[in-house]
Amino acid sequence: MKKVLKVLFGIFIALYLVVASFLTVCLLSYNDYKISVIGNKSLIILDDDALEPEYKKGSLLIVEKNKNDDIKVNDDIFFYNTYKNEVVVNKSRVEKTQKITDTETTYTINKKYEISSEYVIGKADTTKVVENFGSVLGFLESKWGFLIVIVFPLSLLFIYEIYAIIREIRYPDEESK
Repeated sequence: MKKVLKVLFGIFIALYLVVASFLTVCLLSYNDYKISVIGNKSLIILDDDALEPEYKKGSLLIVEKNKNDDIKVNDDIFFYNTYKNEVVVNKSRVEKTQKITDTETTYTINKKYEISSEYVIGKADTTKVVENFGSVLGFLESKWGFLIVIVFPLSLLFIYEIYAIIREIRYPDEESK
């Protein structure tokens, strides 16, 4: 029975370390718009219903960054809308493309708005959707989520280790149970 408990505890610790590592990577890879960007993929948490009915609130969108040349007329793209200093992720259809330099392209949407490739996240057709996981990741990335999932368990482990050291100092002859 003790071996089974040790194995289960080891599995639990391994899973905890994976979740803690993933969460830490997500938080450390925030861009200027508070979106996690890992490699060429952006993790977008839908916390409102602005993109419904196509994408449900609480979903996680994994949007792959496309090269400027890959985005063509009639492609749907996700982009950062920074109107009035508020950042919102929007989706729209490209109506026209104009190459400015080798690294800069502008895309015309809604017949009059031009968006720089700097604000383009990626194409909608290469996006993967994980329903309901956005709510979970959103909670984990929040102050309270980080406190409950990372800080609190590590504090308990720290307190337990102090207790174990004090117990070892006070009762050195007692065998570990």
